[in-house]
Amino acid sequence: MEGLTTAESPQTAGKEPALTDPDDRHHLIVPPEPRQRPRQQRAHETKAKILKAAARSFSIDGYAATSTNDIVAEAASTKGAVYFHFDSKETIARELINHWLTALGGIRQSTDESAIPAIEKLAAFFNGSATLIADDALARAGLRLTTEAGLDTAPPAFREWVELVSRLVDTAIADGQLPASAAQRLAANLCAGFIGAVQVIQVLGDPGDFTSRIDDLVNAYLISDA
Repeated sequence: MEGLTTAESPQTAGKEPALTDPDDRHHLIVPPEPRQRPRQQRAHETKAKILKAAARSFSIDGYAATSTNDIVAEAASTKGAVYFHFDSKETIARELINHWLTALGGIRQSTDESAIPAIEKLAAFFNGSATLIADDALARAGLRLTTEAGLDTAPPAFREWVELVSRLVDTAIADGQLPASAAQRLAANLCAGFIGAVQVIQVLGDPGDFTSRIDDLVNAYLISDA
């Protein structure tokens, strides 16, 4: 009825109405739902997936026997995605080889910075390389690709690795820890022996302690040349 007013409770009588939103939260901008990953991140993840798939295929079947379709299938991707990131199968192989060589360069730098005799640096370099091969599938594929006869970038990559080892050998020779006759021959033999050890382990399927096997290999060569 007109003239009637709503009765106030004893608690609210004579008081200002309570604020239902004292912090004015209704006017805050509510963060949107999480959006899809940025395009650049998705592209990076796709490229990494393709490289891992190619590394598996190259390591098992070799370069010549692996087709682009094999890599597409292994990556559960599409040809369009593969060719968006890589011009060809050889481009993928080249990136894996570069990954291997770059990692070797990091190991070499680490051994150079250690305060140990030159001959021990040589052994430490191969020990670090063995750890890399055991842990990094991309590096493992890159190593195998340096031995592929049908890949133009393989011989220069292998020579670069041998040259890297040769510099370590030369330092040990200069320090009187190895005879001068050990120069290029020892570096090439160590690299070839390393590859052989990796291939034998892959065939036998019994990796064991790979770093210990490589330590034994390097020590055998160093003792024979001491």
